[in-house]
Amino acid sequence: MKKLTKILALGLAAALLLAGCAIKTPDTVGTVGSTSIPAGVYLLAQYEAFVQAKALASETDVNAVLKATITDEDGNETTGADYVSAKTLEGVYRYAAAEQKYAEMGGELSESDLALITEQVDTQWESMEDTYTANGIGYQSLMAWAENSYKQEALLDMLYGQDGTEPVSDADLTAYAEENFFRFSYLLLPYFDMSTFSTLDEDQQAQVLEMAQEAAGKTTSSEDLQAMAEEYLPQVGELLGNGMGADSAANYMVTGALVNYDTLTSYLGEDAAEQVKAMAEGEVRALESTGYNYGAVVVVKEAVFNDTTTLDTLRDDALWGFKYDELQQQLADEGAAAAALDQSAMNTYSPRKIKG
Repeated sequence: MKKLTKILALGLAAALLLAGCAIKTPDTVGTVGSTSIPAGVYLLAQYEAFVQAKALASETDVNAVLKATITDEDGNETTGADYVSAKTLEGVYRYAAAEQKYAEMGGELSESDLALITEQVDTQWESMEDTYTANGIGYQSLMAWAENSYKQEALLDMLYGQDGTEPVSDADLTAYAEENFFRFSYLLLPYFDMSTFSTLDEDQQAQVLEMAQEAAGKTTSSEDLQAMAEEYLPQVGELLGNGMGADSAANYMVTGALVNYDTLTSYLGEDAAEQVKAMAEGEVRALESTGYNYGAVVVVKEAVFNDTTTLDTLRDDALWGFKYDELQQQLADEGAAAAALDQSAMNTYSPRKIKG
């Protein structure tokens, strides 16, 4: 009889499991202050943290990412799993703190805000629905996360904008812009031909660098770059064997580009970007670019502000660069101080279950 009872009990358990009763997952993972954290929002924070870890680990397999030793943004070594866990919590903390602060400050999403957010979410959902669904993330969770991201951006202006509760002075924003934005013009003498995929050898690259140095010596302002292009591009074309002439100048010149440091680095590579950063206004240098523009460049550094670029035209970008990271940390700290999360619920949604 005992053996039969045990068999019946096992059969009942299997039936319940098949019916889904034994694998019910929690709808929330607790609260942060007065904000309940839905499971879908937690899973979305976790998935975004995993994507960051994946990039740092240079791995694609989920288990490999979680086991990898990676260096975080502060230069500390950690495992992928610990990184994902920490970044997930930061995301949840910021989410809750932003919800509360935005409401406390009287923030309200307008119909136009919601229409824009919905359009963006629809596009993202269309391209990633399968991935989100596989990871337990529904459309409404994505919408809540997107609305929250908008609120975090809005808080930047509500707190630190001209009419904010703690406005950043124009003097501070101006100083930030002049230090962290870069206006420059340049002429590229390429080492690589996109149409033929031919690349100059080391000796030829050295010749082109010498040309750039000669051109830099003749250049006093960006207006001189056209003449330098007409003189030197045909010589580079001979080395590349593509017949490139002065009529190609527009493809190899940029005038008055205004960028932040990250974009400058993508243009020219880190070494060249550092040299541009150190240049004085009006200075001209010949540099080797290892970035998107591969070759030797004649760079003219110009003033950030001019007749068309004023503090008002740069205000939003400058405020973002100056205060956004600080606000993100503030929200994470406030959320952490008010957290009452359910560890057992979070354990249910282990990073090991992520579908990469």
